[in-house]
Amino acid sequence: MRPIVKLKVKACRAGIAAVCLGLMILSGSFELRAQFKPPARDRGSLVFSLENDVWLKQDEGYTNGVQLMWVTPELKPDRGSPFLRWLAGLNRRVLGGKNRGAEESGTTSYERRAGLSLVQGMFTPDNLSEKELIPDDRPYAGLLYAGLGLVRLSPADQDSVGVAVGVVGPLSLAGAIQRWLHRTYGWTYPEGWENQLKNEPVLELWFNRLWTLVPARAASRGLQPVVKAGVGAQVGNLLIASMAVADLKLGFNLEPQMDAFTAAPLFNHFVAGRATRTSVYAFVRLEGRAVARNLLLQGNTFQESHGVDIHHLYGQLSSGLAYQSPQAGLIIYFVIRTREFIGQKYREPYFGLTFSFNL
Repeated sequence: MRPIVKLKVKACRAGIAAVCLGLMILSGSFELRAQFKPPARDRGSLVFSLENDVWLKQDEGYTNGVQLMWVTPELKPDRGSPFLRWLAGLNRRVLGGKNRGAEESGTTSYERRAGLSLVQGMFTPDNLSEKELIPDDRPYAGLLYAGLGLVRLSPADQDSVGVAVGVVGPLSLAGAIQRWLHRTYGWTYPEGWENQLKNEPVLELWFNRLWTLVPARAASRGLQPVVKAGVGAQVGNLLIASMAVADLKLGFNLEPQMDAFTAAPLFNHFVAGRATRTSVYAFVRLEGRAVARNLLLQGNTFQESHGVDIHHLYGQLSSGLAYQSPQAGLIIYFVIRTREFIGQKYREPYFGLTFSFNL
């Protein structure tokens, strides 16, 4: 979504700078302690995420994504509502292992949580002013899905599985929303949504595991690194792919068990639980993917539609800053990837923002 004046872009950059300055102020003397008193009862977290290329004055490829998610409180078989107890049992059956606090000697104990999310994504070719189908560029596509993710967390490793059920096509409402926003704010009007992918239900499954190779030192309050590596896979009529990831964090009061990488169709960073102390860190994440099928690029599965030939191997680099406290969290990040389809003439960098609030 490209503004017609540079002032909006400058305001966004100034906002990002202000947030970074705020993180530095919060870090104080680099011996961080909780700034808020956490609620007496854990009711989980609300998470809002936004990804967009507007700050880069671009408007093509993956141009906008929005996520609203509820991360459950810690799942235990003898606590919470019947629904939470059901999720606890499902988590245990699918991911295995002992719950946190297990007394069996030599057995790793895990914290378990789940995330319920609603996600929408918009994908467009480069030339928004062209009404006719653009044969050598990606198709217009909208994606809307509801997801359920299960995570099993320990300082040594973090596992996640998930399922997404949704739709690609006009029923995703992506085209209607983007046209309304661009008309309302005077941005370049996207003329080609009539050529978008046709309605198709989507079902996607995924699994990931992260290993903590360099853990945080619990007794240290100074600057320290945490290094993770992991693998994952996803399968469904939306995406069929496998991946490897390396993640480096550098900051204060790091807690490796607080987050997991997932292979969800969008928004791969899962922040779980409540930080026990205030943490500020920078991170760099490198991903490599092998893709067998991508509906959003290659076109509909069950109907004839426009599509392009994909590169079956591509890489992605993410970097950003994060602040987490017992009460809330904020992550700002930048993403860039190699070209995803043959003949692609542009990169698809974008910025992301994730805000979480503990209930």
